Amino acid sequence: MQEFKCDFINRFCEIIIDEPTNTYVSINECKSIEDVKGRILMSMCRPIGKGLELSHANRLLERFNTYFNSELTREDMRKIYTELCYSSKLEENKDFIKRGFPVHELKDDEY
Repeated sequence: MQEFKCDFINRFCEIIIDEPTNTYVSINECKSIEDVKGRILMSMCRPIGKGLELSHANRLLERFNTYFNSELTREDMRKIYTELCYSSKLEENKDFIKRGFPVHELKDDEY
């Protein structure tokens, strides 16, 4: 997680991704690094896509794209949030990451 430049992991098994914006993810039930990556995706899509002010969102998006070697946009993150960011879809998230974030496969609804 040092590669992702997380602020710290607390005693509640939460990765504090970004302390200033209180962006974090629980890794309590994760059994593999792929589980952690799937949870990171789920926890970052909403804040980047629509929850944070632009400067914070862009900063976190840059960290996300650097770590995952991707070129996602805030709109992509919003679309991923709408379609995949449910705890019941962790396996789909992991597959989505492995396939290189094929956002074009997601529904093209207005959000």
